[in-house]
This record gives sequence, structure tokens and C-alpha cells, in this order.
Amino acid sequence: MFNFFKKRHDTPVSVFDLAKIKDYFNNNDTDRVFQVLSEQTCTDLNVDEFFVRINATSSCVGQQYLYDRMRRIPGEQEIVASDEEAVRFMKNNTAFVTRCRKLLSRLANYDAYYICSLFQDDHPVPSRMMIRVNRIMQAVPFLLSVIFIVFPKSVWLLLIAGFFLINTALHYRNKQRLLVYMYSIPQLLKLISIAGKLSSETPFEKIHPGIKNSLQSLQPLVRRLSRFKFDVKFENDIVALLWGVKELVNIYFLLEPNLLVRSFRQIDAKRTCIEAVFGYVGHIDMLLSVAHLQEMLPFYCKPQWTDAGMQMEDIYHPLIEQCIPNTLNTFGKSVLLTGSNMSGKTTFIRTVALNMIIAQTLNMCFARHFSVPRMRVHSVINLHDNLSESQSFYMKEVLTVKEMLAESKGYGYNLFVLDEIFKGTNTPERIAASKAVLSALAGNGNLVFASTHDIELADLLSGEYELYHFCEQIENNRLHFDYLIKQGKLKHRNAIKLLEIEGYPQSVIEEANKIIYSE
Repeated sequence: MFNFFKKRHDTPVSVFDLAKIKDYFNNNDTDRVFQVLSEQTCTDLNVDEFFVRINATSSCVGQQYLYDRMRRIPGEQEIVASDEEAVRFMKNNTAFVTRCRKLLSRLANYDAYYICSLFQDDHPVPSRMMIRVNRIMQAVPFLLSVIFIVFPKSVWLLLIAGFFLINTALHYRNKQRLLVYMYSIPQLLKLISIAGKLSSETPFEKIHPGIKNSLQSLQPLVRRLSRFKFDVKFENDIVALLWGVKELVNIYFLLEPNLLVRSFRQIDAKRTCIEAVFGYVGHIDMLLSVAHLQEMLPFYCKPQWTDAGMQMEDIYHPLIEQCIPNTLNTFGKSVLLTGSNMSGKTTFIRTVALNMIIAQTLNMCFARHFSVPRMRVHSVINLHDNLSESQSFYMKEVLTVKEMLAESKGYGYNLFVLDEIFKGTNTPERIAASKAVLSALAGNGNLVFASTHDIELADLLSGEYELYHFCEQIENNRLHFDYLIKQGKLKHRNAIKLLEIEGYPQSVIEEANKIIYSE
């Protein structure tokens, strides 16, 4: 069908970058959101790969914010009309977008990943005794002035040498502590400056309305932090000399340690404002990325929120080249998919779940029409044995499905996506347990999309689930798939035929057919 990613804005993200991008999400608040996607669901739906492929942000802050938005599904009130207005403006104003991207690219330095630590992590605070020592040593230069007048110069030189050694140790001990912040604080100052410039742009006036108050509140902190010199470039001998003199003055009067203590206290007091500015800049960069993504798509739509079940027209998976769109109306019922191997049923349920997530996070869908209730998304698709915890595949599946059952009884709607449930055990018990679990999950207003090879399961659930299937045609000993969903259950199988096509011994094929047709 299409491959729009070849035309997208490239922002390479390495595995190590992705680990830093996740820092903001991993330490973020989980209480004020509609849902936090589990690691299992993200693995099942390839959320990390999807993020890397669609990411067109210009800053490290934007990358962290976009990833966090995709993992922490926001409440309904956070998807506001001002976002849509800003995205529409971006699409029609190329020069404006270029200017914003250039501004945001100042935060593309890897060090910008550490900004979030300033409002998410605890900061070192010296003990009361250490604070007193620093203050005393800061007062000593004035005492030495008196000693210089009263005592012999030899005594004064001895005292000042000892004093200078102690202050040097305290100064560079402080420098060691400051090294932790040599990445984040310079980038924070850039962030605040960039946020100030963006806040004056008309399209962003309605995004985070209180941002100017937050920026104003941070100005005293900016002035204090600006006094620290985190990176020194000796462009000539004069600059090096001036830096050396400044360093000696800092040591003599022990200026930095006390300034650092006051700065840490101020950072702690302004965490909320720093986070607001971080979120403001990240949000704008995310919207620029969404605008770019929408321009690259062959088509997309805005989700329509309803309580009348799920309806989708020409829904597709954005990571699949030449993806075939599908149309489906669940009529308020859950869906059981049967189908032969490689026919597309697992891809389809992944497509539905991913679109459900993107509808609630980026307010768009990869479809011509998508109407659905707001739902939390849970999946069991790609489980593995957990050797470190001595868990078999079946036990891992048992525990994950148990969590689903608990979620199904809670408040609000859920979308459950399951592929070949309980495939790690024997056929009779698999069918019995699967039927019982799928019936339980489909209650309480929840919606289930499940795929299976067990035709018997379709018969057992035909009164509770809408039945659909994917299938193939065999022509000239080759399988041909159309990847289109069809109503009803699958009426034929291809597993043994596939063995024959791949050249299995004829005796094996004949015996297999004899067994299957004698049942």
C-alpha cells in the first residue's frame, strides 16, 4: 500500500539514547493519568519501535516528552482543542516550523536528557556541620586582614597558606559535587531561554496558559545558576589568565559552596515550575512531530469517542510496508479471529490496539474512520519463558491473564488483546480454559480481540463474540494471502498443505491427512 517512513524527518535514536529517553517516563508521576502501559503491552505492540520510527522531534526534551505521552495515556481533559489549532497552523506555515525547529535544536545535545533529573531526583544537601564549616572558612579572610596588621608577616604567611589549603580542598570537593550537574544545569538555562521565546509565539498562547508565570518565577534561579561556570574554553592566554584569577578568588572567599547550597534549595523549591517549563517545550516539540507525521501519511483521522462499540474504516498498521487496510464494526461485541498461519490475524489485533493507544495519546488514528469508547489497553501476544525466575511459558501466561481478569472487574472500559491464549498447554484444557477466560473478560463493558487456531473455541463463543477470520488461497502450490478480514469462522485449514508445499515426505503427509479426516 505505502511506505511513508522513507520520507520522514530523520532523528536517529540509538539503543543507549532510548534508555535515556525513558528516564523521564520511568520517574514520572503515575497517579494522574488514565493508564500507564505495561512493559508487556509495549513489547507486544512494538511501542518502542513505533516511537523510533515516528519520532520527528528536534530536541532531547521533545523525545522524552513524546515517549512519555505514548506510555502514560493522559486523561480526556489533556487532549485540548489548542493542540489541534497549533498543529493546523504548523502545517500551513513552513517558515514558522523551521524557526521553531532551529530554536528547539539547541536542546539536541545529549546533555539535555539530564534536565528531567533536576525536578525528578533528590539533590545532595551538605550536613549542618559542613554548612557551618563553609561559613566559618568564608569569614576567615576578614580575620586574616586583622592578623596581617597585628602579627608578624611570617605568622600571617603561615596562617594564610594553611587557610588556602583548607579552602582549596573544600572548593574542589564542592566542584566534584557540581560535576553531577555540569550536564543538566547549562541545558536547564537553555530550556528556560527557549521556553521564553516560544511563549511569545501566537500559536502557543493557549498551550500551558500559566507558562509565563512559571518562567517569571524561575528568573531568580536563572540569575543564581548563571554564576556557575560549567564549561571553560580557553580561546587565548588572557581568557585563561582571567579564569585563573577568578578561580583563586572563588577559593579564597569560598564563594561556590554556599552558593551551591542555596541553589539546590532553590531548585527544590522550584521543581514544579521547572517541570512545567520542561513539559511546555516538550509538548510543543511533540506537536511539531505530530504535524510532520500527519503530512507524511496517505490518510489518517481523528478518533470519535462513543459508547456504541468500535467502528473502523480502512484501519492500517503504520510500521508495515504495503499494509492492507481493513474495515470492521464490532456492534458492541468482542471479536474472535480464526485463521491460518501467516494470514494476518495477529497483525490485525496489534493494529487495533496500537490505534487505540495513539487515539488517546496523539489524538489521531491510522484509518479513515475510528470511533470507540476510551479504553485501557492490555495484551498477551509475545510472552517468553522467564529463566531468571524459573517461570515456564505457560506459567508466565497464567499470571499475565490473571492480571487481565483483575483489570476486567475494575472501573471503566478495557481493551484486551490476546493471541493464541494458553498455547503452552494441552488442547482439551486449553480450549476449556480459553473459553472461560474469554467469556469473563468480555463482561463489564470490556472489549476483547482474540485470535486462535482452535475452531472449537469459535463454536463455544459464537453467542458471545462476533466471529471473523483471515484466510488464503493455494494456487500452483503457493500460498496467496489477501490479508482482508472476513465474517464468520475459518472453514478450512492449511497446516498440512503447507508441509506438503515445503516438501515433507509423502508418507508423512498421507498419515497426517488420514488422522485429520478420520476425526
